[in-house]
Amino acid sequence: MEKDASRPFFKRQEGEVGVYLTVYDAKASNPEAYGSEHFYFMELTERLFEELNKGDFVKMRATLEKKGDFKGCYIERFEKGIVLAVGFDDIDALERVWKLHTSEKLTGLMQDLLITQSLLKKLEATRIVLTTRMFEDEYTNCKNELLGRSLQKISIKTKQHDMDILQKLKNFQNRFNDDVQVLQETEANFGQKLGEFMMVAKQILPVNVIKIKTLKEFETIVKVAKGTPRAAKKLEVIDKYFDIIKKLRSALMEIEEVVCLPLFQMHKVCETERQRDVKPRIQTLTKETLQKLRVDADLQKVSHPGWNKRLLKSEHDLFLGLLSLVPIATEAAFDINCLLDEYINDFPL
Repeated sequence: MEKDASRPFFKRQEGEVGVYLTVYDAKASNPEAYGSEHFYFMELTERLFEELNKGDFVKMRATLEKKGDFKGCYIERFEKGIVLAVGFDDIDALERVWKLHTSEKLTGLMQDLLITQSLLKKLEATRIVLTTRMFEDEYTNCKNELLGRSLQKISIKTKQHDMDILQKLKNFQNRFNDDVQVLQETEANFGQKLGEFMMVAKQILPVNVIKIKTLKEFETIVKVAKGTPRAAKKLEVIDKYFDIIKKLRSALMEIEEVVCLPLFQMHKVCETERQRDVKPRIQTLTKETLQKLRVDADLQKVSHPGWNKRLLKSEHDLFLGLLSLVPIATEAAFDINCLLDEYINDFPL
């Protein structure tokens, strides 16, 4: 270990490194409450550790994922000092974090991730500025451990956080089974009203509109039509369509929040080869479907093969993308549910 009297003790485990956090600067909301700056910093460091240690690691990891950082990494725990223990899937993941450190980008990343307004309020501070350190001996030892890591998976029972996530996934899936059935029934019922939908939509479309490019564009057309009393009475089937899209978007957003993001904290070393294949498929399918459901997504690039055949070729530019969102998103929800079931049941509990 590199000699450094200021280096906190870190109980490093195999395949981990520590990100050592120090309060470089801080200001209390009520400075008069503390006798000295030294005492304040000591107390603040202790309280900061306590808050970070009981924080939502899944949410932290999700934030890093959205920034494109920490791929193949895990937020394991915080130790007194304050030390963030980071675990890795492989050497590439370790190298990415080490590069953040050597390029002096890690401090800013940790500052943005950890020091939130809500945390400042809890700690009764108006400002907390962090610095970070990593140590080369830990990096080297971790690298050697990852090189020598056995390909044999370990039991998920050795990872309590993973067990907690798995239980939440099970709870979600038990409920989502029923939700998927409702979505499928809703799709089937709406599928019987395609003719009515297109007839009403044609009646409210401006004469110069030959294709519907986005959901936002169609929403605007409908909003204008609702300003006409005669047309407003006929728009029930259109409202039904928007209600279905809203429910599908809500379902996929919940999957992203409750399933996809927590999966980033599920250790690869605990998974079977099949689970390692299924996990990114769940995440990718969710992401791609949500992108299609965006109000500004290009509907001219959206097409469902089954519903393609239910429309006349001349109606494709106007309605194919718009209507295809319903079966595409419904089938995605069904497929994700099946994949999640497969992922969960592959753990031999």
